[in-house]
Amino acid sequence: MTRLPDTWIDVAIPLPLYQTFHYKLPPDLINHVTLGSRVLVPFKNRKLLGFVVGFPKEGFPKAKPILEACPESFFSKEKFDLLQWISNHYAAPIGEVIKATVPLLKSKNPKKPKPFLFPKLSYTRPTALNEDQKKVLALLVQALNKKEFSPFLLHGVTGSGKTEIYLSIIEHAIQKQKTAIVLVPEISLTPQLLFRFQTVFPNQIAVLHSGLSQNQRHYEWTKIQAGKALIVLGARSAIFAPLQNLGVIVVDEEHDTSFKQEEKIRYHARNIALVRGQIDGALVILGSATPSLESMFNVTQKKLTYLSLPNRVQNRPLPKIELIPLNQNKTILEPPQIFSKPLLNALQETLHKKEQAILLLNRRGYAPVLLCQSCGYVPKCPHCNVGLTVYLKTNRLLCHYCNQSQSIPKTCKDCEHETLLTLGIGTERVEAELHTLFPDARIDRMDRSSTRKKNSLHRLLKDFSDQKTDILIGTQMLAKGHDFPNVTLVGVVLADTSLNFPDFRAPEQTFQLLTQVAGRSGRGQKPGRVIIQTFHPDHYCFKYAQNHDFLGFYKEELTYRQMANYPPYIKLFNFKIRHPNLLKAKTKIESLAKKIQKIRSQDPQIAVLEVLGPAPAPFSKLQGQYRFHLLVKSPSYALGQRLLKNLLQEEAFFTSSPKIHIDVDPLNLL
Repeated sequence: MTRLPDTWIDVAIPLPLYQTFHYKLPPDLINHVTLGSRVLVPFKNRKLLGFVVGFPKEGFPKAKPILEACPESFFSKEKFDLLQWISNHYAAPIGEVIKATVPLLKSKNPKKPKPFLFPKLSYTRPTALNEDQKKVLALLVQALNKKEFSPFLLHGVTGSGKTEIYLSIIEHAIQKQKTAIVLVPEISLTPQLLFRFQTVFPNQIAVLHSGLSQNQRHYEWTKIQAGKALIVLGARSAIFAPLQNLGVIVVDEEHDTSFKQEEKIRYHARNIALVRGQIDGALVILGSATPSLESMFNVTQKKLTYLSLPNRVQNRPLPKIELIPLNQNKTILEPPQIFSKPLLNALQETLHKKEQAILLLNRRGYAPVLLCQSCGYVPKCPHCNVGLTVYLKTNRLLCHYCNQSQSIPKTCKDCEHETLLTLGIGTERVEAELHTLFPDARIDRMDRSSTRKKNSLHRLLKDFSDQKTDILIGTQMLAKGHDFPNVTLVGVVLADTSLNFPDFRAPEQTFQLLTQVAGRSGRGQKPGRVIIQTFHPDHYCFKYAQNHDFLGFYKEELTYRQMANYPPYIKLFNFKIRHPNLLKAKTKIESLAKKIQKIRSQDPQIAVLEVLGPAPAPFSKLQGQYRFHLLVKSPSYALGQRLLKNLLQEEAFFTSSPKIHIDVDPLNLL
């Protein structure tokens, strides 16, 4: 190893600190330290592990010497460039970025992960691509041969064969001694995609996801480092896999919000994929049937090249979509209308033909509200400012945010009357109603509540794939890329649930959800049908979904975003506080607002930033913590980062309790 030119190093400590620290390198350790080395250092009155992130040219005579060093480098110069970008862009301490993206502890007992238990799947690869696929693949191969960063947005309707494009371009990459990363929203919900990759590339794939133990993750990580895996397939954290000669990065379902991490380092894997592609000179493919508005906007800004697969494979038609208006004249106390006559008739017809149906309702439980008809009392979670959801099967009231539960009372807590009534519908109630209407049908339910037990999700998918289930009810989990050829009917029980969220992205997310779940219908030889029940059949979101008109929706939604001054026209920076003491949380967020106002008054450029709040979050208390938001709208990242740089000069203000969390490009504003 080349002798280091100096005897001082910069060390990042994996703590919420926005600075690095200078240490002296003893002569006997000079040949044991390089960029990415792990070192043991004295830090105040403790001994902590840190990472070498720099070699300052000037000396620091008062710097303390390091205590120990591990000769292995945990990241390359290119990987560090990526980590540094994440730290700067997301205003995250570099030490915590490293901790979140690099396995810190070496396992003494690496353990091979258990193979995924697939439902009964078969996969026969098409002998040839269709003309649309050939055109797309030719452009991607041309870009791959350039050996430089080439970002694409692949917009293909549901069932258009995007996966075959991924497989084909990765084959080309491997032939050129290149490697590939494939990101999916959730591994457990995409067994068919994983099965296809493992069929085409046997013994060449490493799988990374949050369900791995530390020993299993270390096994896969070591396998990748040793070059025994040419393809890494996984959820968002797989973007940090230590692959060499990276040629292709695929982000499948790039619109999916699960690519954004909501805790600690609040990065978006799609953005990291683009930056890593730029650093590694790789081809990046963002694929979706319903691309995010940000990605479509980046096409118009020449930041992405647009590719299209406008037709389903084998010229199969897209399903016919019907909008069914629900009765708006019912009073709140009347029993809810779960199934319209057209949906009931369609279910009956589907069962008669021995075909399968999927029913979507993006709300768990039996009912979202328990109401006393006498006094209006609604049981709420003692730790969260939200109502408790009714689960009739287990006779429990459950909080979906902290899992607090209690028995369903027989009398009202306030007035002691026996006049308690369930309001609204959830997946459990839909299931119960179906069992009453179709007693001979085989019915199952797929949501977070029904899939908590080990292998329960696998069983559900296997039974449905094996056609042992006639009707599968579920939440948005059902829309995640499943391919069941015998499904000819998709019913959306209540399409308005996501549309009513207090979020400017609600129409976009509703359109995406409806389009994705509709795409589960008619994927085999039989044509598909979709029935959407809604209280707002004239809403533009539903009209465009009915006509499979993504571009029409995109243009109209973009107009509203521009009028309201929201992304993609501006950049958002959300400052969040969570604390069990209401007064402390409120005081801290108000102090932050004053600091921002002071900076704006002193800097004319920052003065153009729009500040919303501070204000209580839409969910003002969760898990015993009071929540406040302060939202900043900036015309550019540069101006927003300029504000952050000014604010972070007072590092202690941000890191002291109540801690301020910075969310750049927030997706969850609730």
